[in-house]
Amino acid sequence: MENNKLPAAGWDWVGRYVAVIVLSLILATALGNMELFVKTTIGGKLNASHIVEFLGYGMALVAFWVLGQRATIAVQQHEGKWSFMQHLILPTVSLVAVALAYSVMLLLLKPVMDAALHNIYNWTFIVGILGCAGWLVMAVLNQSASLTALFTERKSTEPDRTCPGCGASCKEPDKFCKRCGMALGG
Repeated sequence: MENNKLPAAGWDWVGRYVAVIVLSLILATALGNMELFVKTTIGGKLNASHIVEFLGYGMALVAFWVLGQRATIAVQQHEGKWSFMQHLILPTVSLVAVALAYSVMLLLLKPVMDAALHNIYNWTFIVGILGCAGWLVMAVLNQSASLTALFTERKSTEPDRTCPGCGASCKEPDKFCKRCGMALGG
């Protein structure tokens, strides 16, 4: 019997990632707006407020991208009507993360960049954003399985074995086939 729902148990880790993201954003904003951080500068150009905001917002972006990567892996392990999402999650999360990273990185770099360097910086992010957008378009066309695999593949030391009932690939310690539920024995 094929289960078309993603199992609720096993997705509790999402809450921890969301908590890290929210806490990072709150701390970055709260500390970044404190007078102590706003008025303390390095070399007269970069203030402590920008540094703490960069660290907090940057941590939130990293956690957001890792959340997307882990969600992709979790969806890959589940076969059902939601399995098509596995190729859409990571490109979407990457597009959002790269687009937001533009402003986060500027918190540190803007005070020390001249106009020419800022133009190079802008073009670097334009290329990155367009690359992620292209990846997402290819994912919608279902052509990005290899790119998704590149970012989500986990090396396993456990050998695979084949289910005698449906022919699915199963890990050695599995007791039951994840596709058909047949007992694997051994």
